[in-house]
Amino acid sequence: MGKVYERTENGVTTHVSIREAMAEVNDAMIGRVVRERRVRRMSSGRTQHHIEYADDRVVRLTLVDEPAKVEAGSHGRRIVTFKGKRYVVGEITPARPKAEGACISVPEAFVTYQSGGPLGLPSGPTRTGKGSMRPGTVGRAIWDAVNR
Repeated sequence: MGKVYERTENGVTTHVSIREAMAEVNDAMIGRVVRERRVRRMSSGRTQHHIEYADDRVVRLTLVDEPAKVEAGSHGRRIVTFKGKRYVVGEITPARPKAEGACISVPEAFVTYQSGGPLGLPSGPTRTGKGSMRPGTVGRAIWDAVNR
């Protein structure tokens, strides 16, 4: 599984290849954009770059893992591939606030998943993925993939 840059321009986020991101950074540092004085301010590090253009656009580039891929498996199962491993994903369980007299409450929506066996069948323990999990974890990547 590779890396990509998450490009955020004025709140709109897209994924771009490393080549595209480095071309934008290079252009902002020493390219045509600098010669024409279109860059107001720039900060660049190993995994993050911040460019403020003279036309008030603000671009932030952050190196992240490539997003997980979702495919349809046999028997209507969803298969998510993340960092080279396949996971069989169940349905999303919506959040249910605690109601008076109710026995069960689900404070946050989640999705269940298991490791995918050689035939795409689930194997191993059932785990959950949530939106509040730390970015870069399997659970968070699966949650992000099924909520696109």
